[in-house]
Amino acid sequence: MAVDERSEGNIKTLKPEVQVLARKLIETAVAQGISVKVISGSRTYAEQNEIYAQGRTKPGPRVTKAKGGQSWHNFGMAFDIGIFSEDGKKYYGEHKDYARCGKIGEDLGLQWGGRWEFVDEPHFQYNPQGHSLATVRQKHEAGEDLFA
Repeated sequence: MAVDERSEGNIKTLKPEVQVLARKLIETAVAQGISVKVISGSRTYAEQNEIYAQGRTKPGPRVTKAKGGQSWHNFGMAFDIGIFSEDGKKYYGEHKDYARCGKIGEDLGLQWGGRWEFVDEPHFQYNPQGHSLATVRQKHEAGEDLFA
């Protein structure tokens, strides 16, 4: 199985439509010799706020521009990958294989953060209806189908 245990745990936090795409991205990348894992899936608003605080009110580098409710992660529609050494022990924050994975993800219909002004190469999200984040947040908070 190409999808490792850590990745599968994170993938299971995503909406079912996104789970399929995340697994396919990992399987395709691994088949191409890329050592990749899904390192983050869904986050609560509180978890997002904790990450947002990094580099602002808490020590560490800034890793997001999104507060709780302002990230596709908060709605099970986004995930982050990590590129690792072949033995899976060393994480690479920067690596040429992020671009290779970006192409794989885009071919699957995912939006890739490597194309943004605020470059976020590990980030992928799925928004086939082209909803705004505000619309997705409203649908989520109302308990509505995010893909309708």
